[in-house]
Amino acid sequence: MSTRTRLITVIALALAISAAVFTDLQAHRAAATADARDHALSAAKTRVPELLSYENATLDDDLAQAIAQTTGAFSDDYRTILTDVVTPTATEREISTKAAVSAAGVVSGDRDEVVVLLFLTQTTTAAKGGTSVSGSRVEVTMERDGDAWKIAGLKPL
Repeated sequence: MSTRTRLITVIALALAISAAVFTDLQAHRAAATADARDHALSAAKTRVPELLSYENATLDDDLAQAIAQTTGAFSDDYRTILTDVVTPTATEREISTKAAVSAAGVVSGDRDEVVVLLFLTQTTTAAKGGTSVSGSRVEVTMERDGDAWKIAGLKPL
C-alpha cells in the first residue's frame, strides 16, 4: 500500500470518526432539549395553578406558596403584585380563587429556559359577589432553578 493510499485511508477514517462524534453529540443535545421541554411543561402545569390559586382563610400561607413557584426578577415583581393588589382585595372582599389547567403545550425552549402556553379555567368566589368562572391563556416562561423548573415570567394573552 502506497503512502498516498495510507494517508487517504487515515483521513477518511478521521472524517468518519468526526462525523460519528458530531452526530452523537447532536443526538444527545436534542434528547436533553426534549427532556427539558417535557419537565418544564410538567412543572408549569403544576406550578401555575399554585401561583394563581388561594383561599381567603389561608391567604398568607397560599401566597407564600405562590412566591415559592417563582424565580428571578419575576419573584420580586409578583411579590409586589401580591402585596399591593391581591392581599388587600382578597382580604376586603373575602375572595378565594382556584386555577386549573385546561390545556398546555410547549411554544419554544432549550435546556435552561422553556416557554409554554397554558389555557386556564379560574373559579373565583367572593363572600358578597358569588362565584364566577373565567378562562384565560397565559404564556409562561419556565427557567431551570437548580434541579427544578420555576416560573420566570407570566404573560396573559
